Amino acid sequence: MLSDREIKIVKFLYKNQSKYVSSNTIGFNVGFSEKTIRNSINDICNKISKKIFEIDSVRGKGYRLIINNYNEYIDLIYKLKKGRSQICDKDGREKYILEILLLENCSVNFRKTSKMLFVSDSTLQRDIYNLNRKLRDYKLYLEKNKDDSLSIRGEEIDKRHFILDYFFSGRFSNSFLSNMDEVDIFDKDIIRQLLLILLDEVRNHKISVNDYTIENLVVHFALLIERIKRNCIINDCFELTYIDNKNIYNFSLDICERISKTFGIDLPVKEKNYIFIQLLSKTKSSILSVESNDDMRYIGLIKHISKKLKVDLLEDDVFLNSFLEHLASLEKRVESGFLVSNPLTDKIVSKYKVYLDLVKESFDKFLGWRDLTDDEWSYLVIYIISAIERNKVNNKLKILVVCASGFSTGLMLKTRISYEYSRTFRIVGVLGYYELSSENLIDIDLIISTIDLEGLLIPVPYVKVSVFLDEDDLNLIDRKIKEIRYEKSHSKSFFSEGYVKNNLFDKYFSQENFYINSRQISRNDALSLIYKSLSYEGKIQKMYKQETDLREKFGSVVFGDIISIPHPVHPIETKGKIFTIISSEDIFWDDLHKNVRIVFYISPPQGIDRDFEKVIAIFTKIIRNEQLIKQLIEIKDFEEFRKFMKLGGD
Repeated sequence: MLSDREIKIVKFLYKNQSKYVSSNTIGFNVGFSEKTIRNSINDICNKISKKIFEIDSVRGKGYRLIINNYNEYIDLIYKLKKGRSQICDKDGREKYILEILLLENCSVNFRKTSKMLFVSDSTLQRDIYNLNRKLRDYKLYLEKNKDDSLSIRGEEIDKRHFILDYFFSGRFSNSFLSNMDEVDIFDKDIIRQLLLILLDEVRNHKISVNDYTIENLVVHFALLIERIKRNCIINDCFELTYIDNKNIYNFSLDICERISKTFGIDLPVKEKNYIFIQLLSKTKSSILSVESNDDMRYIGLIKHISKKLKVDLLEDDVFLNSFLEHLASLEKRVESGFLVSNPLTDKIVSKYKVYLDLVKESFDKFLGWRDLTDDEWSYLVIYIISAIERNKVNNKLKILVVCASGFSTGLMLKTRISYEYSRTFRIVGVLGYYELSSENLIDIDLIISTIDLEGLLIPVPYVKVSVFLDEDDLNLIDRKIKEIRYEKSHSKSFFSEGYVKNNLFDKYFSQENFYINSRQISRNDALSLIYKSLSYEGKIQKMYKQETDLREKFGSVVFGDIISIPHPVHPIETKGKIFTIISSEDIFWDDLHKNVRIVFYISPPQGIDRDFEKVIAIFTKIIRNEQLIKQLIEIKDFEEFRKFMKLGGD
């Protein structure tokens, strides 16, 4: 079966399955050398049946996970998860360090941590560097002390601000509470206030907890407030006859006092006792996860729900931790006959009955639980709803906003887009025109720009809008969304309306402007060959060079490390031309792009040419389709290329 290292690689590839990632990137994130990554991927491919999944590789681009049987993949990964750690990548290591230092209030030893996480000292040092990039905006600094311990230096108020943003706001991660913002179940202001109260007291009393325990407690407290407002008081809570943990008891008293003052409610003694019991059990409990649960009773249950929802709960650690912790608490309450009323039951029954029925059916089928009240079932549905919302966030279209400078107008447009499309878009950034390059277009689905981008050939759809985003602009964006969604769901038919018919192909392509290269050459070698082929006149060749070099000063023209699309900033000649180089050997383009294999040199026509625009649109689609790129690299002559462009690959 797969080793720890191999599982880490598969999990990282799963999180990035929409794109190819290099062995260097994988190694950086999971903590191994490039050579080790390559050898491990070969081992994985030999161990796992292609009927379940395979790892595709493209020279110069890297690796991509292709899942061929989703249900069998889930079954396999669940088997592998037993006894495995969730701290398997860069983000997991960073979160682990911050959680221990800021939430669990414990010390971290550098060398012990590197050994425990199975990473080298240099990898952990790199993690610290990355963490400090996040911390510096909060005037905080993670330092390694002389005794090898790690500590975060800075003001307490800044630490609390960072904790809120990092663990609970969704700015750095997908938290349970940040996803619940999208669902009309809890009052957002109440959740925010409870979170502040709990964090303050955790820090004041130096209580050791983790992020999902805090989130579960916030949910319990929010429901408690609703219960009291509706006069649904707990009647049969345990009486406290002996208190064996004074610190937790004082912790609970301070929380009760602050809840009473903040929300203007009088907490009955039994509700205070219930809060103490909740705090005692949750702060004492060890980390619960599928991996450490010896009897694995919930495995079949979670797999079943995953498949029914078509949402991968397997990789949703936020769901797993919160859900399993709640189940452990629920089992204890069921055994003691102590069930809690839920003031949100009516809302969940009316709005989310499908999920309620799924939870009931699943628990009956796998655990034989039938006698729980709708109040208790509704508690479980809350975790399901959050997981679904988190999945929606992960599937939002990634948007880049572009304006002249990247400042005022761009920020205004960003605000308008956020208001109109908060459930559809995730805005990755706001850039100025001259900041656009291939590097910041990685994984972008759509560019929304206030300026015309026709002068830049970019492999990403874009729409030009006004800064005010009027009705016409919204209609443009809506149409573009439909096109993108259609392309994503019909990825094999990229050329559906764009076959390059013979007349168009012959208009812009020619045998003279096509070259198969079989030796290692540089960017300058390739471009010199192109300029001489496009024009016999030295003056025109010089203009091509000047305009092409000028374009590259704005940003890289290499996309995905393997395709270069150089072009002049302004049209040089009346008619449009395209020169193609397909190379069996690497072309050294620059220090960052040493493995270019395909060059499309675009010489745009002077004036409007709709046919040329159609051909260029097809190029942008080729660039985003890894299978077509693979086929292009294998082309041996011009006739094969003609057939490829006419039929759009096999």
